[in-house]
Amino acid sequence: MHLFLLLLFPLTLAIWLRKQEGSLPAHLFNAFLGIFLAAVFCAYKYFFSPFYFITPDSFWRNLLHVFAEQIFLPLSVLTAAFLFVFKKDKLSDRLEKIFPFYAGFYAVYLPFRVMNEALPHAAFSLFAKPIMYALMILTLSELQKILFVPAKRALLSAWEAAARWSSLFLALVMPAAVEALWLLGMRPFLTILFLLLYSASAALAFFRKTR
Repeated sequence: MHLFLLLLFPLTLAIWLRKQEGSLPAHLFNAFLGIFLAAVFCAYKYFFSPFYFITPDSFWRNLLHVFAEQIFLPLSVLTAAFLFVFKKDKLSDRLEKIFPFYAGFYAVYLPFRVMNEALPHAAFSLFAKPIMYALMILTLSELQKILFVPAKRALLSAWEAAARWSSLFLALVMPAAVEALWLLGMRPFLTILFLLLYSASAALAFFRKTR
């Protein structure tokens, strides 16, 4: 059952790499850089930051905890580090190469988080959560290319810009919101429903192109 958790991100990265026309060594370097930073992040978390967290009977407190610990802080540090390391490249070039970096990081960090949860590991953590996080970084990397590169952003109408900013917000917040509901005992069929809705919205955000 743990194989899905361990292999999803490497397989997603492999599929992504097959569709790229750029330099394979450069993309692989970014993936290994993400793996290295994940190892540093996990070592810090293991030795200096306790995992102990009493699940409160509050959706918002659970949402804020999951969002901060597993999404906002890691992605903020990662993105800042990546843009700094490749600061001599154009922003558009850097953002074209950022997905392997995210994938390498979460290929290590997410299994590390799940393996440190109380046994037995839930189906949500082994299947639903990895899918949502893989979709999250795919959507994030695609939307960044549109929203943060001036030449592409200029092609958007006001409605299109609002739609993509909303997609970015939902892509980042929804995985934490679904997990917060699951921690409060959400029924399995609702978890599947939210997962399908998130998958559909992520696919729409990912495949829509600017004019």
